[in-house]
Amino acid sequence: MDGDKLLPARIVVVHDDHSFLDPLTAALRENGHEVAAFDDPLAAWDALESGRRVQVLVTRVQFAANKPHGVALATRTRASRPSVHVVFVAPPELQVHTTGLGTFMPTPAPLAEVVKTVDHLLGL
Repeated sequence: MDGDKLLPARIVVVHDDHSFLDPLTAALRENGHEVAAFDDPLAAWDALESGRRVQVLVTRVQFAANKPHGVALATRTRASRPSVHVVFVAPPELQVHTTGLGTFMPTPAPLAEVVKTVDHLLGL
C-alpha cells in the first residue's frame, strides 16, 4: 500500500499485517476519518514527514528486519510535530519500548477499541 494517495490525512496507520491493517483502515473510514494506510514503514516515513494534517499515528512496535520500527516512526514524527498522538498495537511484552511515547494497546486489540481510542485522542 502507498498510503492510498490520501495524504494529507488525519490518521496514518502503519502495519505490515493486512489482516489488521485493512479492517482497521475500513473501520476508521466508516467512522468518518481520513486515513492513509501503509504496510511498509519506509513508505510511511516519508509520508509522515510531509503530512502536516496528521494527528494520530497507529503503528506496531516491530517490523521486518531492515525496516524502521514503530518507536522510530513515532519519535521522528513527534520530533517535528509533538502534538501527534501515537497508538501502538503490539504484543504486551513490547510495551516497555513505548513508555512515554503514546498509548499502548496489547494485541489482540479489538478493532472497535482501537477506533474508540483514536476517537478519544481526537477529542471526539
